[in-house]
Amino acid sequence: MYSLASYVQGKSIVSYVYFTEAMHNFKNDQCGVTAVEYAIVAAGIAAVVTVIFGENGPVREMLSGIFTKIKTTVESSVK
Repeated sequence: MYSLASYVQGKSIVSYVYFTEAMHNFKNDQCGVTAVEYAIVAAGIAAVVTVIFGENGPVREMLSGIFTKIKTTVESSVK
């Protein structure tokens, strides 16, 4: 017959093995990695778009300059 101490020790070893296997499987699990990578890429693209098309971004300044030239040209040719 087993003593209580050997029973508890046996359970501790089994628990340790289950825990280490679970940690190993968690470390090697790749299921959610792709979703996280896509989220990071989407955040980067959103940041770039915000900078380019933002309040004083280069695209806005370029379009403003083009339309100002068109306006000036049209106004001078109408007069």
